[in-house]
Amino acid sequence: MASKTEICNMALSNLGVGKEIANLDTEQSAEASACRRYYDQARDATLRDFAWPFAQKRRALSLIEMFTVATAEWTYSYRYPFDCVRIHRIMSGIRNDTRQSRVSYEILKDDAARILYTDEADAMIEYTERVEDPSFYPADFEIAFSFRLSALVAPRLSKGDPFGLRASAMNTYMEEISRAKAASANEVQRDELPISEFERSRD
Repeated sequence: MASKTEICNMALSNLGVGKEIANLDTEQSAEASACRRYYDQARDATLRDFAWPFAQKRRALSLIEMFTVATAEWTYSYRYPFDCVRIHRIMSGIRNDTRQSRVSYEILKDDAARILYTDEADAMIEYTERVEDPSFYPADFEIAFSFRLSALVAPRLSKGDPFGLRASAMNTYMEEISRAKAASANEVQRDELPISEFERSRD
């Protein structure tokens, strides 16, 4: 598995930069400075763009308040998890949610942090965790992450990006996300959807 420094060197290599970073935390080169500036943003953006299996998590939310007044739009408010980069759903008790079974919610903010509002008691969510340790990253995530980082550092390292390196890196990033989605789909066995009366009548 790649380290933070190795992921940054992959990002530089994607841009055709021959110079490598020896230590991301201590090196003062322009390349290291640019990668440090955008590393966290590129990682979180890559995590948000796809429900990477290695980063999926479930947890019960911490209740803030239950609203009983008739004018309240929602019944419960919960604290948004500190390690969450994207909520996929509030778990309804049904493995494969339909439009009717999905639990409604809204995310807002108070003076302290983000809050999730819903009518679901004892809400539990399925979400993508902010995984900061690179030792957990599978190869397809490392590659996608490196191209997302390449896109962010390209203008800074190429003096305005006259050759369109950012756009090229983003195009490759999207291709890598598509490959990861296809690979992930082959590792999951979903329930068969019920056959409608119309489909049965055609058999």
